[in-house]
Amino acid sequence: MDTVLRFVGLDLELDKELQEITDLAATVCKAPTAVISFLDTDTQYFKVKRECKEIVGEAKTYPRKDTFCSHAIKQDDIMIIPDTLADERFCTNDAVTGGARIRFYAGVSLITSDGQKVGTICVLGTEPGDLDDHQKQLFKIIAKQAMKTIELKLKALSLQEKLTEVESQQEYIHDASIRLRSFFESSTNFQVLLGKSGEVIDFNKTAFNFVKNAHKTDMQRGDMFVTYIAPEFVSKFIDGFNLAVLGKRHVEEGSTDYGEMGVIWWDAAFEPARDKNDEIIGISYLIRNVTERKVREQKIIQQNESLLSIAHIQAHEFRAPLTTIMGLMSLIKDDNYTLAEGYMPYLEMAVNNLDEKIRNIVIDIEKNVENL
Repeated sequence: MDTVLRFVGLDLELDKELQEITDLAATVCKAPTAVISFLDTDTQYFKVKRECKEIVGEAKTYPRKDTFCSHAIKQDDIMIIPDTLADERFCTNDAVTGGARIRFYAGVSLITSDGQKVGTICVLGTEPGDLDDHQKQLFKIIAKQAMKTIELKLKALSLQEKLTEVESQQEYIHDASIRLRSFFESSTNFQVLLGKSGEVIDFNKTAFNFVKNAHKTDMQRGDMFVTYIAPEFVSKFIDGFNLAVLGKRHVEEGSTDYGEMGVIWWDAAFEPARDKNDEIIGISYLIRNVTERKVREQKIIQQNESLLSIAHIQAHEFRAPLTTIMGLMSLIKDDNYTLAEGYMPYLEMAVNNLDEKIRNIVIDIEKNVENL
């Protein structure tokens, strides 16, 4: 039934070639009406008709159980009903006794190239009739030509649908490629796609510009990327690349002196690139410039070391005025907290020294904070 429904879905009503075939069938069989139709389990679908409203009318479908074609499709050869009123199978049929008053019918099955019967081509008349051997032979040839034409149109439609699907997929792939390229190019990180032998497959604008500035040359697809690696990092690059080829993500971090460009701190990630079958087809190599972060980290470390040094030094310098104050306080305590005249200058000197040390520490700390 799926096969029948595929044919039913075809737009054949106004098809010029099939209309000519039905005209030819009617002419050969000397009948006023010819119809090409398909039949499923319950319904007959009229697809192409040689117009004769008195016989076929405007109907596009008809219950299968009441049709002549439901009998014809079961036959291996042409089925002819010379006089429907004389045939006990059809003499009470509405198409015979009703307004259509069909008296003559001849039909041939439409058989697909793989042997499936999907419909019929038939001729009809309001007067009894018959076909001679020559007409029968021509009618069967016409039926085969009709089926071949319909199958050709189905294949053409299927091909057009596939072509439309392919075009849609190509458009989607093109759009996806543009989006991916846009994302690839918009990245501020250095990014290249390498083949499994280390050759350059693709790269973004950041990578191209960096190589041009650092190495005074244009990176090309097919170049061995290791030639752009600083000599001191080559062995680490090869190790990381080989791990990625084995399917293991790897990350390295370091710095390189690029002369005019200065020292650049970087972290590099080796990521296996896989196809839809999860097979590794290359390596995505991404480098981030982390110089600003590294400089900031080193500055903080230096400032912390400076603060520790200040604290260490000042801790020793605090001891002298604090020792003097503590000694004087002990003497005052021994004198029942009576302040002897000679103690006051020493106490005042020790307090001033301590105050000066504290001020200097605060100033040093403020300077270091400003430099963070």
